Formats: sequence, C-alpha cells, structure tokens
Amino acid sequence: MILEAQRENLGPLGALRLTRLSLNLGRSLSRRHRPMPPLPLLRSVVCAITAVAFSTRAQAAELEPIGPGPFELATTNLEVTPRADVPMFDCLNGKTTSAGTVYLTDILAHPEAVPTLTIAVPGNRRPFGPMAGHSIPLVLLVMYPTAHDNARPEYVFPYKDTGDSRLPHMQRAGEKPIFAAGPGKFPLIVLSGGYNTHAMWHLNLLKSLASHGYVVIDMLHGDGRGPSFECNLALRVLELRATIDYALQSSDFAGAIDPARIGAIGQSAGGHTILAAMGGTDPTGRIPAAADPRIKAGFGLVPFTGRSAGFWPMKLDMWYFGEDRAGLHSVRTPFLAVYGENDVNVPPDGVEAAVRAVSGPAAAVMLEGQTHQLYVASQSDVDTWEILFFDAWLKDDAAARRQLESGTSVRGGVGDHKTIAHGPQG
Repeated sequence: MILEAQRENLGPLGALRLTRLSLNLGRSLSRRHRPMPPLPLLRSVVCAITAVAFSTRAQAAELEPIGPGPFELATTNLEVTPRADVPMFDCLNGKTTSAGTVYLTDILAHPEAVPTLTIAVPGNRRPFGPMAGHSIPLVLLVMYPTAHDNARPEYVFPYKDTGDSRLPHMQRAGEKPIFAAGPGKFPLIVLSGGYNTHAMWHLNLLKSLASHGYVVIDMLHGDGRGPSFECNLALRVLELRATIDYALQSSDFAGAIDPARIGAIGQSAGGHTILAAMGGTDPTGRIPAAADPRIKAGFGLVPFTGRSAGFWPMKLDMWYFGEDRAGLHSVRTPFLAVYGENDVNVPPDGVEAAVRAVSGPAAAVMLEGQTHQLYVASQSDVDTWEILFFDAWLKDDAAARRQLESGTSVRGGVGDHKTIAHGPQG
C-alpha cells in the first residue's frame, strides 16, 4: 500500500521538509551491585511481578492483522483521455494558473458517467478569496461490494506515479452499479485525503474497506485549484456534506446505503476536514462551522489538527481549532487517530492533545518510528485499526468492540501501540 501521507504537500507546511529521524531505543542500565534481599522478600516480589504481568496480559491484547474481506469490488467510471500538454497530476489534483484552471473534468472520456458534483462556493471573500460566489466541480470515485459473477473488466488508469492504478469491474458509460447480495444495506465511508493528494494514491485503502462490506467514496478535492490553505480547508467540509447528500439521494446508490451508518476518514489535512464535519469549530471564525450530524464515526490517519509554522515575525498560525484545541470540545462523535512517532508535519503531541480534547469516545495509536511518510509496511497496522473501528461503530460488531477495548497493538507491521483511550471504544 502506498499511503497518501507518503506524497503529501501540506501547502504552508510544505516548507517544512520531511526528514527521517532515527528511533533511539537505547536505555542505560545501572550495573551497580546491590545486596541480595532475604529469600521470603524475594519470593514476595517475584509473586507480585508475576501477578502484575498476568493482569497486564489479561487486559491487553496483541491483535491479529486483518486481511482483505470476502467481497468482490467494483468502481464507478473514471475513464480518461490524457492530454499530452498537461501532466496527469495536475488534472487529478487541479491547478490554477494565469491561463486558467485545469481539473479532472477536462479529460473525462464519458463525463456523464462519472459522479461529479457542483459545489456552490459561499460569497464571503474570507476564506474563499476569488472563488467566492462561484461554483466548482468535484469528481468522486465510488468503490463498492459487487457480485462475485460481475463480468465487467477492470480499467487501468493511465497514471504511473502510483502503486495501484487498477479499478476493478469499473462501470462503463451507461452501466449501473451491481451490488453484492447482503443482509441489508451497506455502511458508507467518505474519504478526505491529504493536501494535494488524489484518489489514485488511496486505492489500496478503498479496496480494503470495500472488501469488508463498505461503500467508500473518495473525493478528488483538487486542492491545486484553491487560492490558499484556508480556502481549501473550508471548501473540503462543504464537499464532504455534498458527497453525503449525493450518496443518499443518487438513484444509483441511495437504495444500497444505510443512512444511519455513515463514517468518515481523514488523512493528514483530511483530519481537519472530518473533525470539522464532526463538530469541531474555529474559535477565530476564519473557517466557517460545518458540522454534519449524519457522520457517526471518524478515523484520522496522521491527522492535521493545527500547528504553527515559521518564526516571528513570519510565524504562520494554523490553529483552526484553537491552539488549546478548545474548538474540539464540541466533537462528540467517536474518533480514532493513528499517527507517526517521528512525524514533523503532524507532531505526535498535537495529535494526542486533539484526541484528549474531543468530548466523545476517542483513542490514539502510535506507529513506532514512522514519519509523515508512512512506510508501506504500516499498511497492515492501519487497515486493522481502521476496519475494527468502523466494524464496531458502524456495524455494531460485538467482536470488533471487544478487540478495540482490549487491543493495544497489531502483530507484525511496523510496531504500534495504543497511547490514549477514553470513553467506550465501540
């Protein structure tokens, strides 16, 4: 899996170069001689240590990694006709120059077959700048569980800078979704990726979740079109709301989605997106409030929750929930954050402070030795926590709840451990 955090440019944070920090696990041990305690005391100490160790093992559990689920997968149409004069990244991520704006809609081979929303940008110049009062397109990629006898071929998206470009059983123009048979409607998960990232860098995540019985929608935010970081953060929450509206109103998907079971994933800058949609507010009012109570659970991967960049007098304030995270006190929706121990873009202490600040059930899991650029080996850790979290909160899965409560790490992967947990975990 190539996680989006491997490629992200956080706009103003892009000036903060990513560095690989070595993890020092060394500890100095004293070797001074101490008198041997009396035998009865020694036995008491050994018994006490054994009891504590047994109790710790009983309360903590190493979780088995979760692999692909049982469902076959299909996707909505995303067939394109590349342009020789425009890099594919610019189309996927959007780009605005003096000559105009480029976006994925410019190269869609069958635009009528691709889920594309029109986002009406509010008229206030702060934070929307020159976009205020205009409308912009938003392309969606939907991946969903499909029937095992779905004979539609896959589509290989013509983009080389990605670990996975295969869209399984992609709908062609004029085709409708073919859903897998199930016990009922499927839960919905909406993905907000990192700043300046796009769906081709998230495919393994989409496939993992959809294979476990979720309809997953990736929003191609097109951050390259926005005039500022603040503008794009404000736009993203509007886009998230519009995407949920689409899923619940579309003739293609509304009948297959349970409106009472909706979750959201935020990767890096997307962490701000989902926390704002879950009720987080900016005390300064720079980014308008946009809570969406339809979201029942939120998962953040290296989630951006605010920070400062640079130094006075050029210090840049990006505390969009307040430097004390007071804007997160209104978040009561269950939240799980997975973050890197050595991340300099999204520092661990900031993630931990955010998790402690939310009022609802919350937990945090640290990926040991990881920077903002997560190693491919972390995939099994991330997928396991993610699937357990959504199975517990969106599927009311009792086994997943028990594992979330007792689990402290996932076997294998890069090494991980739970650092914070408050409230019920499922």
